[in-house]
Amino acid sequence: MSQKTIFMFESLKKAAWLPFILGLIFFHSDLAAQEQLSLDNALELALEKNQSVKVARAEAEISQNNVHLGNAGLLPSLDVSTGFSYQQQRQIGNVVTSNSAMTTTSAEIEASYTIFNGLKNIYTLQKLKTAGTLGDLQARSTIEEIVVSVSEAYYDVANAHEQFLYAKESLEISNQRLARAKKQSEFGQANAVDVLSATVDLNTDSVSYLNARLNLDKAKRTLNVLLNRDAEMDFSVSSDVAFREGLKLEALKELALENSAAYLIAKKNLEQSELELKIARAAYYPELSASVGYGLTEYANGFNPTLSDPIKGVSASVSLSMNLFNGCQDAITTQNAAITINNNEQLEEKAKLELLRDLSNTLQTYQNSRNVLNFQQQNLKSAELNFTRTKELFEVGQATVTTFREAQLNLIQAKNNISAAKYDAKVYELQLMRLAGKLVDYQRK
Repeated sequence: MSQKTIFMFESLKKAAWLPFILGLIFFHSDLAAQEQLSLDNALELALEKNQSVKVARAEAEISQNNVHLGNAGLLPSLDVSTGFSYQQQRQIGNVVTSNSAMTTTSAEIEASYTIFNGLKNIYTLQKLKTAGTLGDLQARSTIEEIVVSVSEAYYDVANAHEQFLYAKESLEISNQRLARAKKQSEFGQANAVDVLSATVDLNTDSVSYLNARLNLDKAKRTLNVLLNRDAEMDFSVSSDVAFREGLKLEALKELALENSAAYLIAKKNLEQSELELKIARAAYYPELSASVGYGLTEYANGFNPTLSDPIKGVSASVSLSMNLFNGCQDAITTQNAAITINNNEQLEEKAKLELLRDLSNTLQTYQNSRNVLNFQQQNLKSAELNFTRTKELFEVGQATVTTFREAQLNLIQAKNNISAAKYDAKVYELQLMRLAGKLVDYQRK
């Protein structure tokens, strides 16, 4: 072996330990005490602390607060008014005599009520109730979106953690191989090329390990932000995944048409537009209103704004009014309301078709992902057997370095594929439950 080859060998031998030492540091920190966060705990935190959930609930509360008889004009109004006037006049007769002044002071309380206005107030109340339901549905849609996002982020952490463990496993295999190559080299059973090859593979696996740790840290920060807590808070997650069996398309379609928030929102928008048309048509009817009041009035000479000895009186009135022409504004409003109904009918039909399409696509994707997972699990068994056999042959010198490395990479890739397929399938299942309108109930099981 030349001096140049020996120098390169010794340099690589030293450099190869640096990423491995870094890996050990990261591995040591991974063993530190961590919060054990279950998916149920994560969802509870999100529903309690997530900003979007808080805003959605507040918006729903506003919609419910608006559902009130007074907001629809079905309660009488009560007004109190007071005032005074001062007037100074010159008395003129045949002869100018003197100036006189008078103060008029009054106070009145009046109750008024619209008896009939084409049922506009009734339809307005119905519209407010529909708007309240619509607000609840929109809040539910937002909450479901957050539940899916938190679940996806949770499974991203679980997947990243498994990828990290597999990268660590590959790193340990490569480290053992390098140690074995060095020992064989010391006894003359391996050449510098074998050690250099093992060193290169160890460095490659070290980079993969560091990247896996980076991806895990990023996934944890994403979940922490969704839970509205410190992004750097450390925790561990569960890798257990249980799938729901017996999902049938027809049963899911029936559930979706009854419970899907997106579809129910489209239906409520149509109801709103129908009520808007009724409210617009109410303008063609006369309006009948009544009022009753009680007042105090006092007249005094000079400037004297008091009610020390007022005249008391009760007043009542009934009025009937009807607009005959206002520049065709009522006609335009009615026409636009009718057009809006047609538009919302189209949007409801569109929402229904898209819901059924998404349901079929998601169910098929979910079933396909379950099948892929089964195949990946079978592939893992083959990869494990292949690696075990290849390792045995490699250790007795009957398998090449290339064959051993290929078996190692195939094993790690098979494990990575199972991890990704498992969590992908679970996310598709959650999306399926959301389309069926049963996501929250499903999550509580």
